[in-house]
Amino acid sequence: MSPRAPGGAHFVFSHRRHVHQSFLMSMTQDRDTHDTCRPGFRATPALSALLIALGVAGTASGQSLPLVNPSFETPRIPTGFPASTMVDGWQKAPPPPAGFGISAEQWDQMAGTFPNPPAGQPRHLTNADGTQVAFLFAVPGVSLSQQTPYPFIAGNSYNLQVGLRGGGALTPGTQFQLSLYYDNGPLNRVRVASTSVSATDALTSSSTLETFSVSLDPATSAQPWIGRNLGVEVMALSPNGAQGIAYWELDKVQLTSVPEPGTGALLAAGAAVAGLAWVRRRRLS
Repeated sequence: MSPRAPGGAHFVFSHRRHVHQSFLMSMTQDRDTHDTCRPGFRATPALSALLIALGVAGTASGQSLPLVNPSFETPRIPTGFPASTMVDGWQKAPPPPAGFGISAEQWDQMAGTFPNPPAGQPRHLTNADGTQVAFLFAVPGVSLSQQTPYPFIAGNSYNLQVGLRGGGALTPGTQFQLSLYYDNGPLNRVRVASTSVSATDALTSSSTLETFSVSLDPATSAQPWIGRNLGVEVMALSPNGAQGIAYWELDKVQLTSVPEPGTGALLAAGAAVAGLAWVRRRRLS
């Protein structure tokens, strides 16, 4: 007998990469113009210099590191299928040994994507990016990860953000993990920063994704991960506390890097000096 979903539909493991219609049925349940833009506004040279300095300082304060498929929009789920097990740009964890009672085919179907229901329908996410959202079953070890082309840089801090919501029969206390890692050879993943999230009734019943994050403080060049390619991972950490299909919904994955404070301050100071020198030259000419 196949497991039964919360809504009463059977969960069927299909041999196809796009999930059978019965799979995860529970899932488918202008501004005011700024003053500086008003006619007659005139920016003075001193103000221009200040804006230059502030602009450089803001750029130095944080840099977005783009990920592949961060909102799980590809591949597109074919018409007539409520979910897909394919997720471009992301890797799934290898299946557990045969003795665990889960086949490789079943394991593959525990992570994938599904359409965000249209506005006005149950379970619609009001703040999702695009039209698709990823899911991870609440089974320990089910994960999606992505190794980026960005190396860890000494003196930089890093932050990973993910929008999350609980789904299905997910119970309070069930845990999810966000991690930054590097691979130290085949099958040797080293997590350098992790944070866990515990499910709550509010997180499961919400119509919005709640943002959670993990951060890595600046490190010296002596740390073993410096120079290694940075990886991001989202993973179901603990089993669900009740029977029924339980899963995590996720979207809006964002990775940023922040240079050490001294670097940003030097850039800002340099910009300020350059701006004031420009002002002086203008006054003397």
